[in-house]
Amino acid sequence: MHAGKRILIVDDSKTMTGIVLQILKDANYADIDCVQDGASALALVRKKEYDLVITDWQMQPISGLELTKLIRTDARLSKVRVILITGLYGKEDEAWLSGADGFITKPFEPRELTNKVEDVLSTAALLA
Repeated sequence: MHAGKRILIVDDSKTMTGIVLQILKDANYADIDCVQDGASALALVRKKEYDLVITDWQMQPISGLELTKLIRTDARLSKVRVILITGLYGKEDEAWLSGADGFITKPFEPRELTNKVEDVLSTAALLA
């Protein structure tokens, strides 16, 4: 199920990037790239094909919310799914309106992240 799924993790915190990366590796995802800001993520998503971007909300110079909107407005990236992660509560509506496919509030359990990733990727496969 996980073979061939390419994931990009975007977080300005090396600690959080490491946590998300390890959770995904433990869930048998292998094709994973990591960057530390939204601008780098946008450039990489435009260059490589990703199935999923998991991004922190609060980053500079491009936030995860802005990154999501930019992905959604680029027709070439229409198949890329996005999960937003944030420590901000009550932001689910704003995440959905930006075009996010999933939303997780910190702190989260590893199983919550893997379930969300599997749900988003499964839904994307059904829509393809």
